[in-house]
Amino acid sequence: MNRLKNRRGVTLVLMAFMLTVLIGSAAFAVDFGRMMLYRTELHTASDAAALAGAYQILKKDPASASDSAIALAARHTVDAGSVTLAPSDVIPGRWSVANGFVPTVWTDPDVNAVETTTRYTGIFTFGKLLGLTIHNVTATSQAVMAYVGRTSCVRPVAIPYQSLLNQLYPVDPVTGNPTMDVSHDLTDADVANLQNAGPDKAVSLKLGSDSQQGNFYIVNLGPYSHSDQVPLSPSPNFGGQPVFVNRFGGDCSNSPWSIGPGDWLEGKTGDADGPTQAGFELLCNVSITGNGTVACDPSLSVEDRSIKVAMWATEDDGVCTPRCFKVKYVGVFVITAYTKSAQGDDGISGYFSTLASSGAFTDSPSPIRKIGLVK
Repeated sequence: MNRLKNRRGVTLVLMAFMLTVLIGSAAFAVDFGRMMLYRTELHTASDAAALAGAYQILKKDPASASDSAIALAARHTVDAGSVTLAPSDVIPGRWSVANGFVPTVWTDPDVNAVETTTRYTGIFTFGKLLGLTIHNVTATSQAVMAYVGRTSCVRPVAIPYQSLLNQLYPVDPVTGNPTMDVSHDLTDADVANLQNAGPDKAVSLKLGSDSQQGNFYIVNLGPYSHSDQVPLSPSPNFGGQPVFVNRFGGDCSNSPWSIGPGDWLEGKTGDADGPTQAGFELLCNVSITGNGTVACDPSLSVEDRSIKVAMWATEDDGVCTPRCFKVKYVGVFVITAYTKSAQGDDGISGYFSTLASSGAFTDSPSPIRKIGLVK
């Protein structure tokens, strides 16, 4: 009984045990934190490398995608050391919303994605007390160059999809009738043709109402409804002329809505040539006085004059009044000039093209594409 009551030295044993636990915990916390930091630094490098490779694909130069990815990864550091990306860790791929990333070869005409994997061997410090020496840290990223369906910064303008088709498939020179109708869905080849379009493809879009046979219509933003036709709350009365002008020619801070295929947009009657002219002047950095044709400021780039517009194939004024357009695509129109007429049939000249922008990825060919990370 006396031996059981004698507890001298027990505290020392407990302290020794607790110190071992505390040291182990410290080792785990410090080294685990360092490994997580290494992984974060690696992920930053792999993200940048994958995006650099995808950019080369956008430039139609996939052969240099691997070199660009490796070069950009080398600009990053892990634990104060440069990141090294092996050529075998830069993998080309075909990516789609439906199937994700599928490895391929750089010569594949459908290559549109890059996968990069950065690696680093981390060395444990406190972990060595527990027999841990190294840990192989990796980070994998996938970047794609793909089509966009739904997007923001769409200008308050609706243009018949037929106008775009007439640029791709010129009308019959004898009858003047379209050679391709709006049931046609854009193909990869169509988008390639749009990408190569220039001022030689310029068309004149007339501001006007139905009675004036216009093909450049003014609409409310955002969508009146999505494809379900359940009414939403678009900006009423076009926001007034100053707001409309800013939405047409400004920086899009006043147009936050996302618009895409299947949406219905509420239009207005009349040609709205005054607000549209003011929007053109803001966008193209010019002033219009008197009648005639005024070109955009020649110092502006093509991107500066490219606007995203709703392309519609269906009008159903029973969905909303006074006019209702169903979006088939969000298209890109490069504005070149404005024509002011004494007869009141003003128009805007330009051509349909493509644009690298932002938005939600889609597998359907579209005039808008973007580079983005999907992993």
